Amino acid sequence: MLKRKVHVISIQEEYLNIISKQLIEVLGDSIEVSSLTIKNLDMNIISADDIVILSKEILKGITRPFIPLLCPIIIAKREINIVNTKELIRLPSRQKVLVVNDTLEHAKETAFSLENIYFEHDYFVDDGVNSIPASIDLIVTPGEMQLVPNHFTNVIDIGPRILDYHTFLKLTKLLDENYDQQHLMNRFMKSQVSLAKEFVKNPEENTSIKNGQIDLHNTNKNPLERPLNLLSEERNEYIIRKIEEHGFIEESLKILELYEERKKKFQSFGRMKLKLMLESSGFHLSEQQVRIRVEALQKLGLLIARQGRGGTTITTFGEKFLENREVVRDK
Repeated sequence: MLKRKVHVISIQEEYLNIISKQLIEVLGDSIEVSSLTIKNLDMNIISADDIVILSKEILKGITRPFIPLLCPIIIAKREINIVNTKELIRLPSRQKVLVVNDTLEHAKETAFSLENIYFEHDYFVDDGVNSIPASIDLIVTPGEMQLVPNHFTNVIDIGPRILDYHTFLKLTKLLDENYDQQHLMNRFMKSQVSLAKEFVKNPEENTSIKNGQIDLHNTNKNPLERPLNLLSEERNEYIIRKIEEHGFIEESLKILELYEERKKKFQSFGRMKLKLMLESSGFHLSEQQVRIRVEALQKLGLLIARQGRGGTTITTFGEKFLENREVVRDK
């Protein structure tokens, strides 16, 4: 049987990898999957007989010139992978859960999904409007651990979100009006299990649940008693040496500190805002100088830049680097 070509178009490559694997798991015997980022689009890639899946509605306008008018378009909807959420089942009822994701839109979508399944808890997102309770019990994130401040110890990572069942229903209707829905559901559940296996994690490292009580802030521990949270001296010296090669160690430390401060408030931001914040701290740099410094810190794994509106944030590795600097300074 001739397979129909399905093009998945997104901004982020990570999204494409996950969704493409799921499509193959469910409909690999009926479709040929093509993964495309916006920057890789070309006028001659998509034909009228193909099917296009867009990761967001907003991409319609950008991609329209590259998609033939008769080619059907599906706007993908994502859902949490319930196979990765078994830790939530063990929680006592009425937990206050803060949901952290790369954008506010995605955080709200994730919180909505969680609330529909685990309705016994209360969910919050940092939208800058509604206040977050001071006594949050735990944080849940769909594969965005680098956005969670390092001092929060009670975090459940439920792994990246995947295509929801309704997206597959729309796709199969385009492939075959008589596609068996029970058959589709079985394959969809298989894809959830298969993708969950790729998301390897140790629940004991992500949560700290004892006798139904949850300790979110692990602030009583002395940093010197947590060697896993510190970089090795050799690695620390290597990072400092690489930064000093560029001649801007103090500026780099200030950049990391600014991103760490905002990460604790679950905020990320781009280079223009960083430039203004640096100026307020006495560092007057051009846009190009800011870009060079941020890119250098990214290459060292201390910062991570998200495409689109996700902005840039400090990584857990970057937090550990700053923590190590503080420990050395206090000795």
